[in-house]
Amino acid sequence: MKIFNLLKKFSVIFLAITLIGCGLGEESSSEVEKSSPEIQESSKDLNILATTPMLGEYVQQVAGDVLDVQILMPYSVNPHNFDPSPQDVKKLSEADLVFHVGIKYESTALRKLIENTVTNEQVLIEIGSRINPIEFKDEHDGHDGHDGHDDHDGHDDHDDEGKHDDHDDEGKHDDHDDEGKHDDHDDEGKHDDHDDEGKHDDHDDEGKHDDHDDEGKHDDHGGHDDHDGHDHGTFDPHFWFDIDRVVLAINEIKKELIKIDPENRSSYESSANSYIQELKTLDEEITSLIESIPSNNRNIVTTHESLGYLEVKYGINVLSTIIPSYTTEDGTTPKGLVNVIETIKENQIKAIFLESESPTQAAEVIADETGAILVSGLWVETLNENQSYIDFMKTNIGIIVDNLKNN
Repeated sequence: MKIFNLLKKFSVIFLAITLIGCGLGEESSSEVEKSSPEIQESSKDLNILATTPMLGEYVQQVAGDVLDVQILMPYSVNPHNFDPSPQDVKKLSEADLVFHVGIKYESTALRKLIENTVTNEQVLIEIGSRINPIEFKDEHDGHDGHDGHDDHDGHDDHDDEGKHDDHDDEGKHDDHDDEGKHDDHDDEGKHDDHDDEGKHDDHDDEGKHDDHDDEGKHDDHGGHDDHDGHDHGTFDPHFWFDIDRVVLAINEIKKELIKIDPENRSSYESSANSYIQELKTLDEEITSLIESIPSNNRNIVTTHESLGYLEVKYGINVLSTIIPSYTTEDGTTPKGLVNVIETIKENQIKAIFLESESPTQAAEVIADETGAILVSGLWVETLNENQSYIDFMKTNIGIIVDNLKNN
């Protein structure tokens, strides 16, 4: 009987210990859950859309694992002549945010679709107008020394209006802070109060350029009045060739994601800061590579106006372009071909850099006439499948540097 009572007592004690242990385990697990930062699952329900693979990469870098980002255009497709599909109407109509380059970069067809599909303008985030875009040069003729870049050869001493007043000869960004930011921008990075000189006079809340005057257009391109109906605006949208402006874009994207999803603010900030560090390293690599080119060899001729930011930021001189426009929707003219040929001969240019997204027939004629070699492989408008922005820049800069160092 004593043995039986002892066994019974030990059983009760064991059961109590087991129950207490389970209870402690549940409490501990609950405490861990509370202390671990969790991504808000509701964020996955947000529809975030970017028009181009380039923008899509930037947005996804900031979004990290919090958001799924859709990209409207396929990889390797020239955004200038992208033709949207009926499925794109649905994507645009359901989007909570639509990031687009803007400043008339996307194809006319896509711009019209966006205007007619997105009913709430707050959904549209135009990045191009928020990064201090540079203006196109009206012509490339006689640009030796680039005297025409007095107003935007860098970002050194921006005044309150976001202008580029005191740029150095190399077009570098000497006085940027560690994050590559432009200190005098307002919270939204918008250019609301520009004066008559620079040029965002009539922007609406979304930073659009609806009312540019006649001075800002490319009217004199040898028969291309109004570019056959393509109104391309005043500003160069290819800002991804200037790392400092990409940093501005990343910060603008971060602000918009925080605005729509404040509960995941810390995640967006962390992802943005991490990516900016990668971009700063890339900037240093590009600067070093271009400085390895003899200064008298930094003159190039390209297919169309796409490398203006590379010129402003890193000191590569774009003497002429075969297509006198930033979009390959336009063509060239006999007068334009003659001007390019004369520029190549006068400056002893030995290589013409072809862009993979652009036609080559005119370049082949010019090469036959001048003896300049055709250098292929540049992608200036978009990313290829499984290509990151950093890989995109390294590939393009590598092609340019290798060919200029050897000439």
